[in-house]
Amino acid sequence: MNNNIHKRAYFIRYSYIENMETNLSSFEKKLCDNGIDVRWIDNNDQLVDFLRSDSVCTKRINNKMCFDMPIPNGLIDSSSNVIKSVSLDDLENNIDSAEVLITKADFGIVETGSVVLFNHQSCHCFNKIEHLIIILNINDLLIKNEDLGIMLSLYDFDTLNGKQHVINVISKPYDVITSNNYGYDQEELYTTQKVKVTLLFYNNGITDILNNEKIRESLYCINCGRCSEVCPVYNINHEQSPIDLIKNNCFSKSQKDSSIFSACMLCGNCDNVCPVMISFSDLLLAEMETIATHDPESVWHEFGKNSCKRQKINKYNGKILKFILLKRLYKNNKTLYNYYLSQPEEFFNIQNEKENAE
Repeated sequence: MNNNIHKRAYFIRYSYIENMETNLSSFEKKLCDNGIDVRWIDNNDQLVDFLRSDSVCTKRINNKMCFDMPIPNGLIDSSSNVIKSVSLDDLENNIDSAEVLITKADFGIVETGSVVLFNHQSCHCFNKIEHLIIILNINDLLIKNEDLGIMLSLYDFDTLNGKQHVINVISKPYDVITSNNYGYDQEELYTTQKVKVTLLFYNNGITDILNNEKIRESLYCINCGRCSEVCPVYNINHEQSPIDLIKNNCFSKSQKDSSIFSACMLCGNCDNVCPVMISFSDLLLAEMETIATHDPESVWHEFGKNSCKRQKINKYNGKILKFILLKRLYKNNKTLYNYYLSQPEEFFNIQNEKENAE
């Protein structure tokens, strides 16, 4: 793909992220002016509280909700029948019904005050519900409408199995047909009902990342999934993608651990495929440095300290040093240990072009 498109995409994300507060305020005003209910949600607990609130659960029992996203942890209590989950397939095929549909937006457009959903199965169900709740991460906005075309062009359509691509743009509450009949003159008459639309601005640690100059660039992510596809560790354990590893330590203090060291081999594959040119290796090294600095007694300290300078990384490529390093770092993780051991001698393959030129 043309490198100019990647540079343009990087600039688009940079322009929004670096002026996030102003852009969010403008976007919120346009949504409210268009009749969309806007709420701010900081974390999963607040999301659960809102979905259980009277404004969503209008009945005492059996409030039917359909999710086009993972169901929030703790929302559905097996001992309670307040909320019933309805599958998307059942709703789409009219096997069951639901009053509320919860989905997650891909982008918001500040200029038009609209929300964009790309290839969502739930788009076939928008006319089957009374209340549409859209969750939008506060970093997933674009300033101009024309930016959307550039962003969508960065997705790998070959991985979408040849399906027809559907883009839904929602900017205000919409009408759905609730019944139809014929008058005396055989003219078809329709009864419509307006669907309530609520947009939840979801923070989930994003402002903490925004205030962290070392890893702010990770917010440029467009959730295309390419870093996961090329990550050798993620393809073994399927736990955390490279972008997740970078953001992990900002979400809660309980997650500030050394898992990044056992889940990243600093291969640099994610650098090569990122369509918005996020500097994955630099950001991962910055996280390693932070953890190693905060825990100088840790076995990771020396490794983290050395890894912070790229020219030192390849000192571990000798067979004996590599064996010792792997024994020390991955003795309790045989899967990763065997994987790394089977790799070519230079298993840290990232290079700093500037250093090589010198």
